[in-house]
Amino acid sequence: MDNIDVRDYLLEKIQNCHCEEGLKLPSENKLAAKFSIPRKRIRDVYLDLEQMGMIESKQGIGHFVKPKRKLLDIVLTGDVSFSEKMKQQTKDYKSVLTRLEQIEMSNLEYPHIEFAHCKTLYIIERLRFVDGEPAAIHRSYVNADLFPEIKKERSQLSSIYQFYKTHGIENFESSFTRLSTIFPGKYERMMLHCENLVPIILVESDNWNKDENVQLEYTEILYRSDRFSFQLTNTRKEKGCLC
Repeated sequence: MDNIDVRDYLLEKIQNCHCEEGLKLPSENKLAAKFSIPRKRIRDVYLDLEQMGMIESKQGIGHFVKPKRKLLDIVLTGDVSFSEKMKQQTKDYKSVLTRLEQIEMSNLEYPHIEFAHCKTLYIIERLRFVDGEPAAIHRSYVNADLFPEIKKERSQLSSIYQFYKTHGIENFESSFTRLSTIFPGKYERMMLHCENLVPIILVESDNWNKDENVQLEYTEILYRSDRFSFQLTNTRKEKGCLC
């Protein structure tokens, strides 16, 4: 009997049997007897489930199904900022600027950035809090040539959408939106307060000033997968992925 068989048994119990939140799961000794394997292997399975964000363990008491949070809806395309989307769904939302740094496109640390005709960028990173907890990291790599005085406007950067509007930019479009799944590194775990095995949804896109056909930014958004649900299409006319 492999550990994965035990994990599958517990996952089915948690997910498919509609276990109530806070329900106590079988003891390590009981599962060890059921599957005829050492208790240590059962403990390892419970540790994996804890790192996946599925359960919480209380020393000397047992293992319990972790309370589920209400998932917040995210439309991956549209002309509404992330901040506005969150404010429509919760009263407890804030965006905190965590990084403002100038970089050169020639820096080999950033080979993944897709940017047309631009040599210097500003990294603008915000940490999004929902219901008092960190839920997403948003990095905008902004064309420094367009906004050379941006460091003097840091008070406006908690929402890049509103920042652009103050500069008279109203019409946006995106040439691509790419979604992938990653696991959090040390920095993401620290910022998002998540466990090792909680998947992170990475959404990448670009954002253009549609009226002048100029690229404004390349964007990376890292969402905790246990906080959001995603709509991949939008019935409205697509105007970029703004946050």
